[in-house]
Amino acid sequence: MLSHIIEAGIVLSIAGFFIGFLSGLLGKGGGMLFIPTFWVVFPFLGIPESIVPKSAVATSLACMTVTSATSAWQHIKKGFLRKDIFLFLILGAIPGDFVGSALTAKILSPEMTKVLFALFLIFMSIKMLKGSKKEEGKKQKLNYRSILVTGFTSGFLAGLLGVGGGAVVTPMLYSFADIPIKNAMATSTGVVFFNAFFSTLNYIYYGWHHIKSIFFLGYIYIPALVFMIPPLYFGTKMGVKVMHKVQAEKLRKWFAFFLLAVAVEVVVKVLTSTF
Repeated sequence: MLSHIIEAGIVLSIAGFFIGFLSGLLGKGGGMLFIPTFWVVFPFLGIPESIVPKSAVATSLACMTVTSATSAWQHIKKGFLRKDIFLFLILGAIPGDFVGSALTAKILSPEMTKVLFALFLIFMSIKMLKGSKKEEGKKQKLNYRSILVTGFTSGFLAGLLGVGGGAVVTPMLYSFADIPIKNAMATSTGVVFFNAFFSTLNYIYYGWHHIKSIFFLGYIYIPALVFMIPPLYFGTKMGVKVMHKVQAEKLRKWFAFFLLAVAVEVVVKVLTSTF
């Protein structure tokens, strides 16, 4: 058992650094990379299959608070996180989160929500790849209506799909609110932290009486955090540094291709689970 823990610790530490780096580079929380990692590692550690899905999501959200908080703080210090629009994003995200959760619970099937999300990502990636507006041509006057809509949409999809919202906020701020790509990525990290933090508290609360183990805090698997948080922190800091050195046009294209890759992954998962 000890050898299993050591092996899992090495895998989680290496994965943590690379996920942190990508999170810092692209302004993402990393949820779509954390969860598959935990799906593989948790059964190897003897965690019951019945709680692996919820534990993977809960632990992923806890890790996302680290990556997003680290990214947000680095962006604040460099002056890239737009404090003037952050509050409007959060004001939109709160009702969006409730509406998205209610829609998932009462109307849409999980497969349908995933397909709609994939279509949305494909649409936004194509729009970003066009790159019709130069960074220097972005409007100086803020469109607060578009920013509120962006916040609502990110909260809506976070509630609908259990994601942090970074894949939604960045392209919408860039394409619809005319925020430069680096500012959009930086500001999205604050929204991801907000969504991940409160979702983490929910998983702690709902799992508190269901799991009786010193290794769990609610549904969060504490040893995974112990192994992942240090490399996550340093990987995220390095990713943010690289992000600020890369040309904005290259960054925009990288993010667009990343959205396409996520969309393809979602569609493949839906098809493989259906047939």
